Amino acid sequence: MSARHERVRLVRARLVRSPGSDGGDVHVTADGQHDTLSLALTRVHVTDDPSPSCPMLDEHLAVHLADGDATGWASIADVLLYDGAWRPPTGFYGVVACALEPDGRCAITVKDEPGTTLVASLDDAVWVASFVHAWRVSGRRAAALLSMRITVRRVPTAVP
Repeated sequence: MSARHERVRLVRARLVRSPGSDGGDVHVTADGQHDTLSLALTRVHVTDDPSPSCPMLDEHLAVHLADGDATGWASIADVLLYDGAWRPPTGFYGVVACALEPDGRCAITVKDEPGTTLVASLDDAVWVASFVHAWRVSGRRAAALLSMRITVRRVPTAVP
């Protein structure tokens, strides 16, 4: 296995009741006039066992293609991050694609909502793209996020 496989992660999303520490790597919230959703997102390695105590809203495979030859991973990804200079591989059948642009932004598109593009910073790209996936599988349209404020708050890691 090559090092690029480290860019393949399962992302688990679960509902967060309050903005306090509720586990996860980050908390992502979309606030709008008519809807709000807060999720704790956690990245785990694909070989990790699922936590039986973590009720999830969504679990999906996020793949970051660092180069153009790892298309095998793209064919099974739910969320795909790729260099915006390329097109997503033709074998990508997932829901959310994120084109990483040289200006430090990411254009996030949803496969079944052409014309809907969300923009996130490069630092937040994987988290916002994963949030969009969880948003979609919960029955919401990605276009609704265009009028909402999306915030990413990193959860401080505990020092041993």
